Amino acid sequence: MISLTTRLGALSPYMQATTFAVASPLKTLQPVVIVKGDKVLLDPKKPFLCRESVNGQSPRAGPSVTVSINGSTGVRFAHTDIRIPDFSDYRRPEVLDPNKSSQQSSDSRRTFSYLLTGATTVVGVYAAKTVVTQFVSSMSASADVLALSKIEIKLSDIPEGKNMTFKWRGKPLFVRHRTE
Repeated sequence: MISLTTRLGALSPYMQATTFAVASPLKTLQPVVIVKGDKVLLDPKKPFLCRESVNGQSPRAGPSVTVSINGSTGVRFAHTDIRIPDFSDYRRPEVLDPNKSSQQSSDSRRTFSYLLTGATTVVGVYAAKTVVTQFVSSMSASADVLALSKIEIKLSDIPEGKNMTFKWRGKPLFVRHRTE
């Protein structure tokens, strides 16, 4: 086995991880003794279901029922006693009747869906605008920074005899370029 794995090259790690039991034509030195151990009982106090606690409870083969003289027949596991779920509580009243065409009420249903989608979009955009406004206002300069602020105004930008308004320290500042 070892010489085989060394010849395999890239597959040798995969071959070394496997083991095989090979029968030997030689007699064993010790006679084979089968020791029967006690059956391990499961703790009946286990509150949870696991593989060990439900072992033996699941059917390993289909149950058989004697139907005729000759033998048994398998029972299908297709259950016909299961109720089909009824979703009529969640359906719109216009489409409850399966015999009536749903095309007649499609416009009203479509309008309702579009209206709901539009309203949700408007609320979402307004909420996003509010969040962004709050975020930007929290990043603006504080009052003590504004108190130390300076403003520079070029009189050449203001025509002679005209007024201009500037914002300084959060308040309007009126500047008039006077003539001589």
